[in-house]
Amino acid sequence: MLNKPPGEWNGGLNGWGRLLGVVGIPGAISLYLTWWLTQWVGAKLDRMIQLLEQIAHAVKVSGL
Repeated sequence: MLNKPPGEWNGGLNGWGRLLGVVGIPGAISLYLTWWLTQWVGAKLDRMIQLLEQIAHAVKVSGL
């Protein structure tokens, strides 16, 4: 099984393992933290936009 050419062997690493092999542990940590931060900021922005829309509807701002 290990004597097959690399292109034919389909076992071992999946996509996450390959990504980890390319970027390393610090790179994987930084990618995860970047993803987490964007998710957190995105959730906060969504909530702020919802609140602003509610305020605009309560004040009856035209154009919405």
